[in-house]
Amino acid sequence: MKQAGQLSSTSNSSSSTATSSSSSSTTTKTVSAADKKEAEQMRTNIVQSDPDSWDSAALAQVPDSVIVAATKKSNDMGGDPGTTANMIAEQYPNIKKNGSSDSDMDDSANGLSASEAKNKLNSFEFYIKNKSHIELTGQEQTSDGWEFTYSFVGGSTGGVLVVNNDGKIADKTFSGIEGETGSWK
Repeated sequence: MKQAGQLSSTSNSSSSTATSSSSSSTTTKTVSAADKKEAEQMRTNIVQSDPDSWDSAALAQVPDSVIVAATKKSNDMGGDPGTTANMIAEQYPNIKKNGSSDSDMDDSANGLSASEAKNKLNSFEFYIKNKSHIELTGQEQTSDGWEFTYSFVGGSTGGVLVVNNDGKIADKTFSGIEGETGSWK
């Protein structure tokens, strides 16, 4: 009986692998009907798992391919909808409802909170000029402040916006080369 269960599990993971390899060969705009259904189900599961934390409208804007990939990765680790949601939120932080993000609620005694740092971006000339073309895709607290990864709308490359607690703001490429700089103080 146990061996049959393992065999079934193996065949399920094989078909899952086949599905993900065939869907990764397609563009992110074209997903299979099964992937679309799986993504919709996971969106529902995420919101139902913690309605106070996850924004269903923002989640609806996340591409199906991203949700399917996060679901597979989460399932491989034995995760639940909350784990999947946190994986998606690494790329799409706006799926977290205001005030529910752990990183947004960091003690400001340690410097800026994530929301304060995002607000400081509005004083950075590079960000002001490009704001309508930039999509923030992730955030990470550093010892000096915050780093916000971004991409240009339309799939162009992006970089990292650095907001330091000492008042410095900078744009860096993904390889770490500093571009424009400014100050929020």
